[in-house]
Amino acid sequence: MRIKQILASLSVLTVAAAAGYQAMAANPQSVTANIRFDTPLTLTKVSDLDFKSVTAGVASTVYRLSTAGALSVVSGPGSAVFGTPVAGNISIVGSTTQTIQITAGNAAAQGGASVSNFKCNYDGGGEVNCSTLTAAAAPGAGKTLLLGADVTTGGSEAAGATAAPTYDITVVYN
Repeated sequence: MRIKQILASLSVLTVAAAAGYQAMAANPQSVTANIRFDTPLTLTKVSDLDFKSVTAGVASTVYRLSTAGALSVVSGPGSAVFGTPVAGNISIVGSTTQTIQITAGNAAAQGGASVSNFKCNYDGGGEVNCSTLTAAAAPGAGKTLLLGADVTTGGSEAAGATAAPTYDITVVYN
């Protein structure tokens, strides 16, 4: 019985020692986590690409609209008929310090016409393939992105009809 009392006393002393240790722990300290938020990117479409009027019902003609708004026939028997073509135009606003990456993709044919060969002219830097703009200058208060592309006709387009193939322009911070 004496051994049980000694063991019970040792258990109480161990618990008391542990409680005393916790009571002597240092006071907690508050730590601040600083984080800086940059300006979100804002894209505003000023204009879509507008090829104007071209020959109807002619298959496999490839029309090219440059970022300067010039329309040409790359291949096929079609031709520009009338109207002044317009390059696409997007205004980009964002950080004054972070570079951006611009990509084009997700093309969708419509009305017998398909779109490809996406061209970009960012902030007057000249026409380049959009996929090469991997470290473009920070947009700051606003820079202009001019767009061009090729449209290939399917041949089923009727006179007076309108085709509106689409593609996405994606702009992200690096």
